[in-house]
This record gives sequence, structure tokens and C-alpha cells, in this order.
Amino acid sequence: MKNWLTLLVPCVVLVAAIVWWQRDDPGKPVAPRSSVEAADGVSPLASLQATPQAQEHLERQRFEADAKDFFARSASLRAVERSERADALTRQIDKYEAAGGLSAGEAVLLRTALVKATVDDPARQAEQVAAIADRYRAHADRRMAAFLEQQRNDPRFQAYKAREAQVVAEVMAATTIPAGLTRDQYLRQRLQEERERAYAP
Repeated sequence: MKNWLTLLVPCVVLVAAIVWWQRDDPGKPVAPRSSVEAADGVSPLASLQATPQAQEHLERQRFEADAKDFFARSASLRAVERSERADALTRQIDKYEAAGGLSAGEAVLLRTALVKATVDDPARQAEQVAAIADRYRAHADRRMAAFLEQQRNDPRFQAYKAREAQVVAEVMAATTIPAGLTRDQYLRQRLQEERERAYAP
């Protein structure tokens, strides 16, 4: 996503500059309209802005602006409006987190901030924040257990672990280390080589 945006922004700026330059100087020859523009009357800039990626980027910007505005003004909002906006932000957090657009850490921070902005009672605040932390901790534990189970069933990982013990023993027993490296650096280098060998296609 970020790589795509780094390409999108200069393109948008370039197209806008060309349009502005041609409009500002009527004496200059106007470039022929593109086949897309000629066919349906849509400018290249409008076509670019209508792409799903551009729409997704604009939607994400709106979400971030809404969240910033909510946290800045939550104390001054009426209870009903505060609750409705918090619910809307929660749905957006759910959506972006499920799509991988928010890390677990970012989601925890946002959810915790929403609790603090919408729950006045300190005891209830503490309860809800603890529940959020417990939920994410349990999720992280499940993911780690699944990862370890996958590793146990991966012959490449098992081959690496067998070699890892041998390499550690060899490096610890070595009386000379290649010039310029500490024993720890040499061990890291050897283990990296073993990982690359084990996972080579």
C-alpha cells in the first residue's frame, strides 16, 4: 500500500501541474486529449482519483481525520453523539484490523483511547481496558501456539534446529575466529547461513 502511494502522489502532482500550466498560458498549444478523455470526457486526473486504490487511500485519510477530531472534541460532545461516533470508529478499527491495515498494537491503542473517551467511571474504564488487553494477549498466545505447531511440522525448520545445535557447539569450541569478528558475530553469521541453506528453494 505505502509503495503504491509513493508512486501515486507524484503522478497526481504531475498531472495537476500540466493541467494548471496549460490553463494558465492559453498561447501554448494544448496537448491532444487522451483516448480515455476523448471517449468519455473524463480527465486523466479524475480517472486516477476514481481508482479503487485512490478511493481506499481517501477513505483511510477520512478515518484518521475522524479519529483525530473525535479524540480532540470528545469531552465537549453530547453523550449520544459521543457514543455514536465511538461506535462508528470501532467498526472502522475492526475493518482495518481485519484487513491488515492496523497492527494489533495500533488497534489496542485506539480501542483503549475510545474507552477513556467514552467511559467516565474510572473503575469501569480500568475493567474495559483490562478486557481489551486480555483479549489481545489471548489472541497473541493462540497465534504463537499455531506458529510453534507449524514449525514442529516443518521439516526445513527441524533440519535447521538440528544444524543449529551443531553450529553452536562448533563455534563455542573454536580456538580461532575469522579476523575482525567476535565469537557472537561469527555465530550469528554461521546460523544465518544455516537458515538460508535450510529454507533455500
